[in-house]
Amino acid sequence: MTDTFTSLGVDQRIIAGLNSQGITQPLPIQAATLRDAFAGRDICGKADTGSGKTLAFGIALLQQGEQGQPKNPRSLVIVPTRELAVQVKDVLASVAGPRQVRVAVAYGGVSIEAQIKALRQGVDILVATPGRLIDLVNRRAVHLARVTSVVLDEADRMADMGFMPQVEEILGKTFPDRQTMLFSATLDGDVDRLIKRHMNNPVRHEVASEIDKDSKMMQYFLAVDERSKIEALASILSGTERALVFTKTKRGADDLTAYLMDYGIRSSALHGDLHQAARNRVFERFLKGSVRVVVATDVAARGLDVGGLELVVHFDLPDDHKSYIHRSGRTARGGAVGVVVTLLSPRQGREVRSLQRNLGSELPIYLVDPNDSRLGLLVKSSQVNETVEFEELLEILPKSASGKAGGGHSRGSRGFARSNSGRSYSSSGASSRKGRSEALPGRPSSEGRKGLELLARVGDSGSEQRSRVSHTKPRRRSYSR
Repeated sequence: MTDTFTSLGVDQRIIAGLNSQGITQPLPIQAATLRDAFAGRDICGKADTGSGKTLAFGIALLQQGEQGQPKNPRSLVIVPTRELAVQVKDVLASVAGPRQVRVAVAYGGVSIEAQIKALRQGVDILVATPGRLIDLVNRRAVHLARVTSVVLDEADRMADMGFMPQVEEILGKTFPDRQTMLFSATLDGDVDRLIKRHMNNPVRHEVASEIDKDSKMMQYFLAVDERSKIEALASILSGTERALVFTKTKRGADDLTAYLMDYGIRSSALHGDLHQAARNRVFERFLKGSVRVVVATDVAARGLDVGGLELVVHFDLPDDHKSYIHRSGRTARGGAVGVVVTLLSPRQGREVRSLQRNLGSELPIYLVDPNDSRLGLLVKSSQVNETVEFEELLEILPKSASGKAGGGHSRGSRGFARSNSGRSYSSSGASSRKGRSEALPGRPSSEGRKGLELLARVGDSGSEQRSRVSHTKPRRRSYSR
């Protein structure tokens, strides 16, 4: 029997709020945790961003009957970033329905006075980042001794950012017999130590990661000369209404944004050097559609939830497979199809091979013409919310001796190929598939393996690189980091 919000015991007023947001069925993490949460048990949820964990703990907090008092919230949600704090607050407020639950948010980078005023008036649920919360405690603007429910959201990221000492300090100030709910992509290392020290016999629940066998995420690895990456990116972005592009550095994000504007692509940069008000403006413009593309550092890799995001581009390779998963997880959310493109140069073969091995699914690498306008068709699948086959867009690297190009980009998809037949792409799946080999989901095709091997070799040999890859003179000055 499939769980419903009613069968899980969710208050009908909250269900009305959920329905108003188009949410009618609980996601796996919600179905798994809500009964235990309502029973007051401590919970460890292993779940990535995009799994529905915000409502998993949010519904439980909203359903509590006790009200907070001036300077004394009854529930506390600790999150690692300002953006996530705002989004959690907005989600809770949107589904509260007729229940008069007061939700406030506290984070750094903005004036503290408005946050102090809200706490004086009394809030039921406070969503806060660790640093600002400790600042408020030190100012005696908030007291935590009556906090009976604590949520630690994205605990692994708080550990990575060095927030664990502050988190432990905060927990030490709350009601000793509180309920603690922790959600994290991993439950080892510093997170495990936090669990052992501050949680009482927690029940554990786990859901699949953001990129799993049922995901409608379509992933492509595209090889292009380093000097032509911007041209290739502009071609890809020509087919999208809303995209998120990741770079390694803040300067890289600023520079790339300027280049995209030169191409007539409305873009904004998002990174840690921006004041919070400026970051909020970028986010609002992105949501409203006045900005098509946000170029961001990993500050946007987790917690950023943009409905209808069609495309994620790794302009710079992520540091590791976890970063790839979190970045990519901004798209293909809520059962929608999303496209993820990784741009790489032939010198990055070893890095890509290691990344794909850690992801557990080596995918073909395609050699592309950066100025091919057909690259804009990559996002077609997201716009029509279905997997789309393209007959002749990309050429696998390297092309097989027989002229056949095989590959695969996502579970259930049959890959790309380029030939001289002149056939146009088809979204119906009725186009001819003769002359192509198919890569099994989760396994590299033989051409895909050769492509990886070739990239590894050309990374060591400049002469081989020159013989295999055509270098296109850029139309703009070279991209600098």
